[in-house]
Amino acid sequence: QVEIAPNIFSMLLKGQMVSQMQAGQFLHIRVPDDSKLLRRPISIAEIDRDNLTCRIIYRIEGGGTAIFSQLPVGSFLDVMGPQGNGFDLSPVRAGDHALIIGGGIGVPPLLEVAKELHAKGAQVTAVLGFADKSAVILKEEMKEKVKKSRDEAIKNAKKDAEELKSKYKNEGEAIAIPIFESTERKVSSIKDIEENKLKSIVDMIVKRIVNSNGNS
Repeated sequence: QVEIAPNIFSMLLKGQMVSQMQAGQFLHIRVPDDSKLLRRPISIAEIDRDNLTCRIIYRIEGGGTAIFSQLPVGSFLDVMGPQGNGFDLSPVRAGDHALIIGGGIGVPPLLEVAKELHAKGAQVTAVLGFADKSAVILKEEMKEKVKKSRDEAIKNAKKDAEELKSKYKNEGEAIAIPIFESTERKVSSIKDIEENKLKSIVDMIVKRIVNSNGNS
């Protein structure tokens, strides 16, 4: 595992349970310390069924997660799961526009969602909110997964991000990223996606995200 931001860690797990996982689900993980009675619920960030591995991303919030952060490679964990219903992505079709919005430690499960939507041929844009620049996570991972990105799409998304940051300055960090490009049409920025219908909704949700200091 690796620390990807202050007190935020990314951990790779391997096991047969991965074959049953769906985007949006989470794991109940027992802390390997008999003094810690409660399991910690941690969302699933990425799923690799071929290699039976999954990625979880968590923030140190107390003694239990602090212990997780100190575990060496090869450690065994007692895991219950996968838990939760996950996200039903079946209604999405190739060419559909998908707008993903999340903040803080609530961003990790959106990575698997974006990957699966892209695989279906959807055009995906994400609006991510964080408490400050130091808390920004997964920005580069998402950029790396853009297929044949067009300079104009990236330019528009950066412009959207700057407008959001200017509008809610000193309230948090807002980022607009064109995540994936469909094989049929270029990725759209926030303004391209039914602007009249969604702009007010996006503004409202982003404000809530940045006001929450990154908590989901």
